[in-house]
Amino acid sequence: MLINIIVPLYNKEKYIISMIQSVLSQTYTTWEMLIVDNGSTDSSLDKAKQISDSRIHLLQSPKQGPGAARNYGLTHAQGEWIQFLDADDLLEPDHLEQQLAVAQQNPDADIIACYWQEFTDKHPTERIVKQPSGIEQSIQVLRDSAIAFAPWAVHAALVKRSALLPPLLPHYYWPEQLDQYLGEDIVFWFKLVNQCTVAYGKSKGALYRTQTPQCRTKNLHPQKWFEGVHAAIELNCKWWQHRNKSYTEGQCENLMRVYSQIHHFARKEKSPDVEWQALSEASRWLREYFRVTSKPKPSMIVRRLIGIKLFIKLAREIKNN
Repeated sequence: MLINIIVPLYNKEKYIISMIQSVLSQTYTTWEMLIVDNGSTDSSLDKAKQISDSRIHLLQSPKQGPGAARNYGLTHAQGEWIQFLDADDLLEPDHLEQQLAVAQQNPDADIIACYWQEFTDKHPTERIVKQPSGIEQSIQVLRDSAIAFAPWAVHAALVKRSALLPPLLPHYYWPEQLDQYLGEDIVFWFKLVNQCTVAYGKSKGALYRTQTPQCRTKNLHPQKWFEGVHAAIELNCKWWQHRNKSYTEGQCENLMRVYSQIHHFARKEKSPDVEWQALSEASRWLREYFRVTSKPKPSMIVRRLIGIKLFIKLAREIKNN
C-alpha cells in the first residue's frame, strides 16, 4: 500500500535533512516522498538533492505558497494514502506503520487522525502531547469544531487519496487564496471532515516543531491572526451556505470561542482595532448561537447576560487564582 508524503519546501535549509532522515527511518517502507520546492532562496533544495533514494522526488512548484505547493504535489501523487509533512517537522520511525494499522482496521475510513507532539529547537526533548479534535466523541463534535479550528497538526493525519479526487475535486484541494494568510488548514480540513469518515489512532509520532525562524506563527500578532482566521472562516461559511446548511449550535459556539481568543490576545497586545473587530465577531456568533439553540449551555447564558468581554476577564481571573 503506497503512501505519498507531500512536503512543501521553502527556505528550510536548517531542517530539510533531518526531516528526510526521519522519513528514511520509517519502519514502513512503501512510500514515495514528493518534495515540492516553493521558490526557496537558500540552500534547501541543494541539501535535499544530496540524499539519493529512488523514493524521493524533487518537484518545482509553478506557484508560491504552501497550499499551492501541496496541490502541485497532489497532482503527481499515485499512492492510496497521502501524508502531508512540513519541511521542518519530523516523523518518529513507527508513525506510518501505526497509522496504516488503524487504516486496515477501519477500511471505510478516509482520514486516520492521531496525536502529535510539539517541541522547540531550544528544548527538543521537552514535548507537549496534543490530542486530535473529536477523539472518543461523536463525529458532530469534530465537525462543529472544524469550522473555526484546525482539528490536528497537518502531519497528524493520513488522508485517502480517493477522498481528494473527482467528483469531489477541486473542492478539497488546499485553498491557495489563503496562502498569504495563516490558517489555510482550517478550510482544508473543514470540508474533508464534513464529507469523510474519520478513524483515530494512538500514534504520537507526528513531531511538530514550533517557533522556527521561518514559521508563519512565530511572530504572531493580533492583526495577522485575525486576518488569517477570519478569511478561513469566511470561506468555510460560504461553502456551508452553498450547501444550504443551517449553522449548528456547536458551530456557533466554536466560532464565538475562536474570536473570543483573538479578542483576548489583542487586548493583551494592546491592539484596539483587532480587539474591537474580534469582539464584534464573537458577539455576532453568540447571538446566532441563541437563535439556533433550544437548550443553551449555562456558560453561554452567562456570556449573554454579562457580555463576552467581562466573561473573558472573569474567566482569566478565576484561572489565575
